[in-house]
Amino acid sequence: MKRFAIVLAVGLAGCASSAVTPDWVSGAAGKYPPSRYLVGRGEAESGEEARDRARADLAKVFEVRVAVESEDEQAFRTDGTDDRYESRTARRVSAHTDRLLEGVEIAETWRDPRTHRYHALAVLQRQKAASALRERIAELDAATRLQLERARSANDPLLKIAAAARAVAAQTERAGHLKTLRVVGAGGGGEEPEWSLERLRSDLDGLLRRVAIAPRVVADTTGGLAAVVQGAVASAGFTVDAARPDFVLEASLALDDLGLQDGWYWQRGVLEVRLVHADGERVRGTKRWPIKASALAREGAVKRALDAADAVLRKELRAAVLGFAAADATR
Repeated sequence: MKRFAIVLAVGLAGCASSAVTPDWVSGAAGKYPPSRYLVGRGEAESGEEARDRARADLAKVFEVRVAVESEDEQAFRTDGTDDRYESRTARRVSAHTDRLLEGVEIAETWRDPRTHRYHALAVLQRQKAASALRERIAELDAATRLQLERARSANDPLLKIAAAARAVAAQTERAGHLKTLRVVGAGGGGEEPEWSLERLRSDLDGLLRRVAIAPRVVADTTGGLAAVVQGAVASAGFTVDAARPDFVLEASLALDDLGLQDGWYWQRGVLEVRLVHADGERVRGTKRWPIKASALAREGAVKRALDAADAVLRKELRAAVLGFAAADATR
């Protein structure tokens, strides 16, 4: 997928020092009308800091965008809450917005001969920014269409879920870019989405519930892993069914007692999950996480290690299972 960026020549105007205050220092910039440009202003003791502040001032325009994210295409509400899901998508949208801001130019600088403070004007052409945003939105719509087709045609339930989740991620990112496009303006606010994001999320949740997983502990030195794994499977959106599962999730947590170190008891080990078809003939994938915890008492250290395993699984189990499906799709 083509990377989303605006390539503009970044120019630094020479620092002018004049008794005549430029219009843009305290008012509208005549050479850069608001109908064509977004602008930001900065003032500081040094020219470099003034330029940085001008860029930051312009960037504030985009802070009204939808707070939506994903770190990667497999990170989908892994703890079952919309807040974490949207915060992850916000980071992704923010990354693309940062690339958009690479098109910012420092158009002018001025040093006040009386106060000796520097002023800078940052500008971004609305039309070029809008064009790049529309291009990215079109790419995301094409990706959504492809992933929904894959979800409809896939017979494997995990491949179906993985494709549907990628469609959700693409449209969540699109929502953020559409909000930014409306801020930028220049030629309209962009087309409304073809798909309802709420409906896509609801459909994804429905696909997850159709997959039955039986948790199975194969090794546990804490005595509490079974309840942790069962809770994580349910939290990830899958159906817990030990009687007629589609898959078995084998889990192990083996801790080593590191003893007393500087007044603290330490436990260290590895949490591992393995997803296996119910007939046992095919392993879909394996994931491991390091676990380490300490406490003033040995029993407390063990409990904290189990709590750490619980937190990891609730946060990352869904992404791990979808990662297994994605790996299969590339083989």
